[in-house]
Parts: sequence; structure tokens; C-alpha cells
Amino acid sequence: MASLRCVTLGLVLVAASPAMLSGQDPVPREPVPLDDIVVRVVRTPFGVLELPFALSVSGDSLSTRGQVRLGTSEVLMNVPGVDVQDRYNYALGDRISVRGFGARTQFGIRSVRVFVDGIPATMADGQTTLDHLDLATVTRSEVIRGPSSALYGNASGGVIRFQTGRPPPAPFQQVFDIEGGSHGLARLTSSTSGRTGALTLGLDLTRFSYDGFRTYSAADKGYATGRAQYRLGADEFQLTGSYVDLAAQNPGSVTESVARADPTAANPFNVVQQTGKDANQGQLGLAWTRTSASATVQVAAFGLSRRVHNPIPVSVIDLDRLAGGIRAQVDGRATVSGRAAPWTVGAEALFQRDDRTNRDNDRGSAGALLLDQREQVVNVGLFGQMRVPLAARWSAFGGLRYDAFRFEVEDRFTQAGDPDDSGRRDMDALSPTVGIAFAVTRAMTWYANVTTAFETPTTSELANQPTGAGGFNATLEPQQAVSIEVGLKGGDPMGFRYDVALYRADVSDALIPFQVPGQPGRDFFRNAGSTRHQGVEAGAGWTGGGWTLRAAYRFTDATFVDYQTGTARYDGNRVPGVAPHAADVLATYSAPRGWYATSDVRASSAVPTNDANSAEAPAYAVVNVRVGWSDIGLGGLEVSPYGGVTNVFDAWYITAVTVNAFGQRYFEPGPARTWYLGTRVGFLVGR
Repeated sequence: MASLRCVTLGLVLVAASPAMLSGQDPVPREPVPLDDIVVRVVRTPFGVLELPFALSVSGDSLSTRGQVRLGTSEVLMNVPGVDVQDRYNYALGDRISVRGFGARTQFGIRSVRVFVDGIPATMADGQTTLDHLDLATVTRSEVIRGPSSALYGNASGGVIRFQTGRPPPAPFQQVFDIEGGSHGLARLTSSTSGRTGALTLGLDLTRFSYDGFRTYSAADKGYATGRAQYRLGADEFQLTGSYVDLAAQNPGSVTESVARADPTAANPFNVVQQTGKDANQGQLGLAWTRTSASATVQVAAFGLSRRVHNPIPVSVIDLDRLAGGIRAQVDGRATVSGRAAPWTVGAEALFQRDDRTNRDNDRGSAGALLLDQREQVVNVGLFGQMRVPLAARWSAFGGLRYDAFRFEVEDRFTQAGDPDDSGRRDMDALSPTVGIAFAVTRAMTWYANVTTAFETPTTSELANQPTGAGGFNATLEPQQAVSIEVGLKGGDPMGFRYDVALYRADVSDALIPFQVPGQPGRDFFRNAGSTRHQGVEAGAGWTGGGWTLRAAYRFTDATFVDYQTGTARYDGNRVPGVAPHAADVLATYSAPRGWYATSDVRASSAVPTNDANSAEAPAYAVVNVRVGWSDIGLGGLEVSPYGGVTNVFDAWYITAVTVNAFGQRYFEPGPARTWYLGTRVGFLVGR
């Protein structure tokens, strides 16, 4: 009932028109031209309606103004099929899952390939960390939902592409964002950008600190992100670089009784063992694009260095990583029956080298050496895709990708009774994708597709063995998926857009986490026989008369089809970590004089927390509000103050779960009612 009251009150709040409250007549509804949304997440620029896939674009300024951006759910809100568990735990990061894929991970992101400004944030082994992504600077997100190995490889859930920064509207622009709020929130961001001739430059600097809602959950981050773009005739060069320095505490998960008695409590063992993460990462990327009448050639390369000091409850992990990659592709257009047929061919190679040591955790200090090894991963992929017109309204899309992976480990810790566990694992797959689209009208498309996915275990999943042995787990295999999807998407000239998709994905050798006695808080992995993910996604949005409305709903039926451990069978049980139902609604009103008011509601059904489905995180609904005023002129400055209250009705809820945690410590409580205030101050030169 409490959740129902929250939803009801929240919907009343988002539906109340500020114009009505002030006694003004509502702004008349006028037709709004439906601009074509172009996406590049499929490697070449296509309109959303042209492709037989579930594609979403988010990040328009009308719905994102005044956000506090403590988690990625804010920049991915109203994307159907995408579930973000904001942990408010910067040592682990948010858990992002698409269609139920990715819910298994204890830290970082799995089953979803992620790019930031065109540079892979997903490493060669399939693991993603977004420590370096400054959420304050994200301006756009593009999402492919569903398996897409023929396009990107090594992911079952989909692909997310984040874009940061915007070209300056003047030769020089300087913007400062200052924020403060509950639980010691403090953030200062400086964005400097300019252009002269064919050269565009940008530099974003952010300092972020947060004491945290829970005990022992403080975080401190420093970001620097720079970009330079230069055009010379048909050539474009882009150089991007970033650096992040992070220190964060990890309060861990707790039992339900502890979470209800004191939602701010940390796991006492985590506090004693001083769990957390200290990390720094620097990366550099260079891209060259040449465009001609017949084709476009793109070559991009990147490299990064990352260091992590990571005390977990039972050990202290130190990781030094070097990684990089290069991708080359050619985009062209053939002619079929007098109509354009765009195509892409290309190749990419990714490299990752990790120097890993594990030591006993003695109250946060590194003790006896347990593991010392060097891990290397090389992934080489070849891909091609083409969209072919079949008739006046019909078109087909086909793609094919071949991936080869080599995992190598050099065991540098051998002694009496502990043999050399050095070795190698080779994995490869051929992944086809086919789809068909029918233009019902110029603004409505029906589509269907059959896609495949191939997803390797990560180096961490291979290296973590319950026996404590070094090397790689020889029994852990990649998971594979085949998905069927049908959908309808489109809009109308009045500013309305919609997107509906039905899908089913059958997964073999699904990777499932578990924990064992004596090593609480540490995840190990095994293959389930098979799982099935099926469901419905729906999203809609409308802009007009000063209003922007967004809504998204998903039903995810993720179940074990064939899964047995020892004498226990879990056939028919729900895959833990996946909420069957989830929805979010957003409404914002923009007044002619510049002020705006926004409210959003996030709701989720209960989430099973273990394979046996014997425990679950309860259903919840959370309502947030924010208000602000855009671009108030003060002399030569433009000032935009804003503020907000999150969890307006002070709901108790579980923001994230730790799947199959030992001792029934599944739960990570979300923050109570909080507030924040901020302002943006900027000026332009040479508008």
C-alpha cells in the first residue's frame, strides 16, 4: 500500500500543470515537427526508424535539466528494457542490465558493451568499469537492446554509447557547475570549450566528494576529460583523453533484518577489513575519418593504464592494467533496384594485460601472498553488415561477425604443494544477425530480427576459484544466446514517439555467481545449463505546449530452464537479480519565462536474490522532484540555479542486491529523503 500511495501521489505531482496552479490558461497544443533521430551506435549513421532493432536515444536537455547525477540511472532514464541498480557505492559502481542480462555482476558491468566518446569502456575480456565516466558531462546516450554480437561482440544484453561535451555555441565558452546537498555531497565542474577555424577544443574538470547515505560509504573523485577535433578538407581528426583518481569505501550488503532496522548500517566485517577501492586510470584515443562521395573510412586507436588497490573482505587485490585496441572500418553505399543499400566492413583488435596479486586481508593491510599472476587477453574480430531495400517499404538487414579470444595466464606464485597453474584458454564464435523492417507509414516501422550473442567469462571470473588455486578455471565456459524479437516504433507530427518490443532469448551455459562459506563477499562463477529471457518493453514520449512527458515499462521473465547444483534443481525459478516488472515516468513543464519543474517516479516489483528464490527484495516506488531556472542574464553571465529532492516520500527500499550472497546478506538499502542545490554559471565570447 505504501508503494501504491507513492505512485499515486507521484503521478498527481507530475500531472499538475504549473500553469493551472497559477491560474493561467494552458498553453495551446500546437503541432511539433518530428525530427529524424540519427544514431551511430550501429557504427554507421542511421535513422532510428530505418533499422530492425530496438534502439533508444536519451539525454535531451528538457528532461535532464537539474539532475544531481549520483548514478547512471539518471542519464538512462526512460529507456525501455534497461535496468540500473544505483548502489551509491562507488567502490563497486552501478549495475546496468538490459533485458535481465548483466544482473549477475558484483562490480562493474557485464553483458553490455559500453563506449564513451567512441572509445571502448569494455575491455577485451568483456568487463566494463565506468570509474572514468564523469556523469556531469554526459550529454547523450544511445542504446541497442538485445544481443548484438554481429555488431560489437562479447555481449548478451546490448550496447550503450555515452557522449560527453557539446560543441561550443561561440568561439569561447566557460561554464561552472556548483552543487551541494545531503550526506556531504559536493561537486564542482568546470567546462571550457572553444573553436577557431577548423579546430575545436574542450576540457572538463570535476571534483566530486560524497560522505554517503550509509556508514562507511564515502567517495572522492577527480576527473579530467579533454577533446580536440580538427577538420582538414575530407579528413577529420579527433583526440580524446581522460584521467580519473578515485578513493571509495565499500559498506557491503547486509541481511534484510539489518536493512530494515538501520538502512544506513554497513556490514561490520567490511568496516573491520576496511574494504574499498583506490584507483586511477588514464587513457588516450585518436580517431581519423575520411569522407568521400563513395565511402567513409574510419580508423580509431586507444590505450589506457589503470591501477587498482581493492581490499575485499577476505583479501587485498592489487591490479595493474595496460589495455588498448584499434578498429578500422569502411562504410559505403551500393545500389539495389535503384535504391541505396548502405554497408560496413571492418576489423578490430583489443588487448588487455593484467598484473594481479591477492594477499590476505588483515584489517585492511595486505598480509601473506595468496596469488601472483599475469593475465593477458587478445580479441580479434572481423565484421560486416548491410541494409538492403527489398521493395518500396521493405528492407532487410544482415550482419556477420567472427571473434577469436586468447586468454593466457602466467602463474608467478609457486611453492611446495602449489604447482605452476600457468595456461591458456582459446574461445571463438561466428555470430550472425538478420532482420527485416517494414515502413507502415513514413513515421511508423514494424520490424523483426534474429540475433546471436557470444559472451566469454572475464579474467576475474576465470581467476576466482573456490579452491584458491592460481591460473584460470578450466571448467568455466562462455555463455551463448539466440534471440528473436518483433517490434513497432514511430511517432506523429504532434511530437509523440513510441517504441514497443517483444523478445525471447534462449541462453546456454549461463554464467551464474555464487559465494562459499569462509569467503564471504567474494563471488565465484559457474555455468547453469540454460536460461530463458523473454518479455515486453514499451516506451513513449511527447513534447508540446511547454510539456515534456516520458514513460517506460518493461516486463522481464528471466527463468532457469535447466540448472542443477549438487542435489538441488532450480528449473523454473527466476534468475536472481532481475525484477519482473519495472517502470518509470517523467514529466517536466518549461514555462515561457525560463523556469521549469520536473518530477519522476521509479517503480520496481520484488527482486529474487538467490537461485532458490527463497528471499527477495521488496517492491518499491521512489518519487523525485526538481525545479530550476534556465539562463538568467546577469551582466555578461548566464546563471541557471536548480535544486531537487529525491525520494520525496521517504520510502524504504533496496536499491541493489548481491546475488547468492553468503549468510543471506543480499541487500543494499537506498537513500532516504535527500536534497541538493546547484547552479550553472557561464559566459560566452563572440556569440
